[in-house]
Amino acid sequence: MPPEIDINYVHQTFTMPSNNHRNQYRIRPMHETDIPTVVSIERAVWKNESWRLKDFLQALNNPLYNCWILESISTDYIVLGYGFQYLLNDVSHIANLCIHPNRRGRGLGGILLRHMIDDARQNGASTVELEVNTSNTHAYMLYINHGFRIFQFLPQYYSEYSDAYRMTLIL
Repeated sequence: MPPEIDINYVHQTFTMPSNNHRNQYRIRPMHETDIPTVVSIERAVWKNESWRLKDFLQALNNPLYNCWILESISTDYIVLGYGFQYLLNDVSHIANLCIHPNRRGRGLGGILLRHMIDDARQNGASTVELEVNTSNTHAYMLYINHGFRIFQFLPQYYSEYSDAYRMTLIL
């Protein structure tokens, strides 16, 4: 086990069948040592629209945020994705959920999203909210399939040419 991982803070382990062998994943709190990998994944997915290094560090060091790592425990603890959420009053807001582009389409986004929803519920949230780019149909469908509904259209939310939906899930 890598030295930066404290087993006392591992929240969930999942096993999924794939190509005649089993892949095991776990979700754990993010550590500062994860930031370079997280930034690399973010840039691979979002290019020039990605969060900056300082955005990740601010979220990680903000006591309102829960920052998660989804990693493979069957292949040397490779980071496959991450999520950031914060609780304000009784609303949990998913600020970022991202899966490495080479690992998409395997149900990993759903694993991480369900963990974040469960965490919100355990921390007393009555709703979970997020914004999703209207052009990001894979993420949009992930959220719809987990019970989220659009409650607001946000024109030019991400940029002059990029709109968003604000979505909510009632817990």
